[in-house]
Amino acid sequence: MSGTPTPARRNGGDHGHRTENADLDEAPRFHVWRLMIATLATPLAWFAQMLIGEVLTAQSCALSDANHPMAPPWWVMTALIGWSTVCFVVGVAGIVVAWRTVTFTRAQLQQPLRGRARRVAELEAFLARVGILCSAIFMFGLVVTSIAVAMVSRCGPW
Repeated sequence: MSGTPTPARRNGGDHGHRTENADLDEAPRFHVWRLMIATLATPLAWFAQMLIGEVLTAQSCALSDANHPMAPPWWVMTALIGWSTVCFVVGVAGIVVAWRTVTFTRAQLQQPLRGRARRVAELEAFLARVGILCSAIFMFGLVVTSIAVAMVSRCGPW
């Protein structure tokens, strides 16, 4: 023994941290960042795909005009497909986080909660469902936009 005093033990030696819910006014909580990722990751991936893809296409097609047509640089198609793939992966990650958030809140609502804790759990469950719906809608947009990138001629007439 070194002779140093041991820290005082509270709540049965767990240093103030509870491992189980002691009463019905508490619920396990998830972090707000999970809800934000679940709601915003896929829409932001779609927005980034559209914004950066349009800017890249517009800049590469600006080299050509009606009098002097030019093919776009060789790297444009590769960059567009690569960027679409990155955005697709971010969108899938957003859907996975959204689904896990929905399952967490569903399990949270199964617990016997009262009062404010119950209302907070119901609000979190509602926001988690909004997140999964938002992610699903924008994932459809990501897929359709990725197909359009592969099929539509970048600098050709529409």
